[in-house]
Amino acid sequence: MLRQIVLDGKTLEYELTRKRVRNINLRINPDGSVKVSCPARTSVAEVERFLRSESAFIFRSLAKVSSRIDNAARPSTYEDGEQVKVFGELCTLHVSPGFPFKGVRYSYPDIYVCSDSPEKTQRLYEKWKRQKLRDKVSEMLEYYVPMFERKGVKPPAAVAFRTMTSRWGVCSPSTGKITFNYNLFETPEELIAYIVVHEMAHFLEANHSERFWAHVEDVMPDYKARRKLLREY
Repeated sequence: MLRQIVLDGKTLEYELTRKRVRNINLRINPDGSVKVSCPARTSVAEVERFLRSESAFIFRSLAKVSSRIDNAARPSTYEDGEQVKVFGELCTLHVSPGFPFKGVRYSYPDIYVCSDSPEKTQRLYEKWKRQKLRDKVSEMLEYYVPMFERKGVKPPAAVAFRTMTSRWGVCSPSTGKITFNYNLFETPEELIAYIVVHEMAHFLEANHSERFWAHVEDVMPDYKARRKLLREY
C-alpha cells in the first residue's frame, strides 16, 4: 500500500507491506523508491514514528540515489535534445524522422535516431545500446581472458546480459557462465573492464576473500580506484 508522510517539511511516498517479520524494516531501492515492511499488528502511527527517527538516513540515502541517477544519465524521455552517457561520455540525442538513414548513427558526442515517436526511439536506442555493450564486453574479454588462462582458468562457457538493479555482474563458476548488467553501458570503459576482471576472478575464488582480491589486483593493480568510482553509478 502506497502512503505518504511529511518528514522535515518534505513529502515522502513509501510502500508499506505487512508481513511475518518481527521488526519494522526500511529499504531504499536503487530507483529511489522507499519500501517499509512491518509486523501485521503494527499501527501506522508506529511506522511513522519509525520513519521520523530515520529521516536523516532516508534523505541522505535518497540524495545518493539521485546523484547516481544523474551521474549515469540514462535516457528517460527519449526525446530530441536529451543528454545521455555512452561509456561515461556525455552525449546528446538527436531525434528526427527525416534523417537519411534507418536506425541509429553515433558520432561522438552526438547520437542520431531516425524516429517519429518516443516509443520507437526507445526501441531503437535500447537495441543499439545493448549491441554496443555486448561488443565492448566481448572486446575486453578477449583482452583479459588470456591473463586468467595463465592462472588455469578456462574461458567463460557462456556470456549473457540482462538489466539488474543491484549487481553489475554475476559469475556462476559451476556452469562457467558470466552475466553482465546492461546498465554498464553508461559507465566509463575502465569500470566495465573492472567488472570483467572481477567476474573472471570468481572462477578462481567464488567469494570475496583476500585471495580473491589478490587475483583481481594481480591482473588490475588499480582496481581499488575503479571500484570506488563505480559506486558513483
